[in-house]
Amino acid sequence: MTDQYSFTFINSTVLPATERPASFDKEVLVRDMYNWARDTFDLKRGSYVLFLRSGKKWYNLEPTRKLSRYPLEKQTMKVSVKRAIQLDKIEALKAELIHKREFFMPYGVTHVETKDSQETNNLLVEYALDFIQQAMEQPADASFYIPSRGGSNVGFDEEQELVLIGRQMIDRQFRSLSSVSSVEQMTIIMKLIHDILSRDIHSTKRDIFYMDVNSFEKQSVSDSLIEDLSAMLQVTRSSLNVSASSKGIVVGRLSFKEKGDFIDCSAIGAGKAISPNIDDIEDLDTDAEMCLVIEKDAVFNRLAEDHFYDYIPSILVTAKGQPDVATRQFLKKINDDLNLPIFAIMDADPYGFEIMRVYSVGSKALSFESSHLAVPNIKWLGLLPSDLSPESGFDIPRSALLKLTSKDIHRSKLMLEEEFVQRKPQWKEQLQIQLDNGFKAEIQALNARDPQYITNFYLPHKIETGDFI
Repeated sequence: MTDQYSFTFINSTVLPATERPASFDKEVLVRDMYNWARDTFDLKRGSYVLFLRSGKKWYNLEPTRKLSRYPLEKQTMKVSVKRAIQLDKIEALKAELIHKREFFMPYGVTHVETKDSQETNNLLVEYALDFIQQAMEQPADASFYIPSRGGSNVGFDEEQELVLIGRQMIDRQFRSLSSVSSVEQMTIIMKLIHDILSRDIHSTKRDIFYMDVNSFEKQSVSDSLIEDLSAMLQVTRSSLNVSASSKGIVVGRLSFKEKGDFIDCSAIGAGKAISPNIDDIEDLDTDAEMCLVIEKDAVFNRLAEDHFYDYIPSILVTAKGQPDVATRQFLKKINDDLNLPIFAIMDADPYGFEIMRVYSVGSKALSFESSHLAVPNIKWLGLLPSDLSPESGFDIPRSALLKLTSKDIHRSKLMLEEEFVQRKPQWKEQLQIQLDNGFKAEIQALNARDPQYITNFYLPHKIETGDFI
């Protein structure tokens, strides 16, 4: 007696997808299922792959294995027929990354380093004692010297492709009426951070604000002081044991240890929350071909549910909008430790462009940490403004496009004047296309044609053809 199992084959290589029922004995070679799909859907040999859905997971069906090697259910199971993707463009990009230039800090910029709790605490105490000595011997000259984060001291370095901060200083004087309040607040922050470092524990920015809420009054004040202290000591913010509140999620072909616990991101369907403490993460391992950074969590969830990371071996990351420091640190670690191509999937609007900029070259607010946070070799995969045109072949419905507002136009024109845009001609071209067309679109506009258009058509086409900048 044979064990027959029922399947619904879904041909996702066409729009709209078509379905056909089929039954197979569990001892058949999967190759027979491939042959059946080829004949039924009139497919070319080698042009498609099969994925079995059993339980809540998708499994890539290998032609040489028996069907019985996969978990099977008595109820009808789904088999998705997807287009086979050639990764030649990705392999070429990976080869380029092997020979990427080694980072060096240009002359004339402020460079911060990562230090452990004791080293940072010793440095903080040294600065505090030096300030006290100045206040006792020459009170008129006693000051905290902090790298200026003003526009004139922040610029784009073309060689390293990073937004970096120069060596201009602002001095907060002990005897000056205009700065005595900020000096007092700085000493309070130093005291709080000293206590945290001495205990070798971590605190969030919110925690620190509430440690002396009457002195700071607003969290934006304590947040800015933490960044000033980091720049003054020339250490990363994580070296102060100040944790970045994390909203990022990761899923896909990645494993690592977090505080000694083994984490397999392919076994966590909805994704793993990214730790606010990057030092807790070690021993990253992957068999992925790339990493995708996705602006919208809705698109991230779509790709995660579709197991896109198994269709095209990949790691999926989202910060759910504007990237937080923890997600940027995590992405930087993937870049440094795994040397994978990293692609950004953003909305085709000025806001999406700004998010892409932060991931790529860094932000002005944290320009002193750009070398520890930014990923200059990130590629802009989509949604490109040029993808919205009829000539792109993606056929995004006109009804899914939005007109640029006057604010959008103003922001786009300002970005066109930015130094880093001037030195990235392809970015400049995309911004100009958006202004000329007068339209913007969210990533989800792609799914106006089909709920899984991004998974089955858009991303596979972009990746296979190398349509990224």
